[in-house]
Amino acid sequence: MATTTRNIHDDALRLWQLEARSFLDYVVTVAVPVPVSDVDQKILEVFTETYEQQVPLLQRLNSLLTRLGMTADRPSYAIYAAQYNFVRPERLAVVFTAMMGEELGAMESLLERYGDDVEILEERLLKGILEEWIASCQGSVKSVGKVLADADRERALAAGEEVEEVVEETADAADDEFPWHDEALSLDERMKLADGKGLFEKLYAAMAQTDCTACGYDCEGYARAIADGEDDDLTKCAPGELETQETLEQLMGKK
Repeated sequence: MATTTRNIHDDALRLWQLEARSFLDYVVTVAVPVPVSDVDQKILEVFTETYEQQVPLLQRLNSLLTRLGMTADRPSYAIYAAQYNFVRPERLAVVFTAMMGEELGAMESLLERYGDDVEILEERLLKGILEEWIASCQGSVKSVGKVLADADRERALAAGEEVEEVVEETADAADDEFPWHDEALSLDERMKLADGKGLFEKLYAAMAQTDCTACGYDCEGYARAIADGEDDDLTKCAPGELETQETLEQLMGKK
């Protein structure tokens, strides 16, 4: 159950005001960072990748506001923006991490209002956007933190200092974003892999994972269309048959 009273109009607008003119938006689209090292370049790559992940989320949020009958102007930047011009990305990364921490706290507070009892489509859409946005922010903070930690370690080594050996994640653990995308897995196995994930991921895991396109999409695309409210037909996964249909109905609160 939701732990706090929610208001879809206020909450969607709050997220818009928080993210439509964020620190990341300014750094990527307006500011002129000054890269002078490989570390700076890696930080810029994380900034750009994160921004590109979040642009579609902002578009979905704007569509949700329109669906709610709301027109939201682009707010002013909630930062003293000019101070971030002509600054090394490595220094910007420290500010980025702090800003992300504040934004994550605000988004997680909003998400707490949308628990397992969410049934209204617009509320499900906002919940899905929040879940994906939070995951994007968490991933970017982790990536920036790794770049900075690696840089500190290399400096320490160059100075002759002793450093602890870093155990790298395996490729499977680090890179397999959708481990359930394997038709050899049973539905129960796939759903366990998606446990704790957002609505989109759970919908995706419920698909048969054959990418047969009989539904008009691949498995990921069909899940995304349902999560975004663009397709409400939950009977299209032919390979998954009734098992997939019933799981989709449960996830969408229709059973």
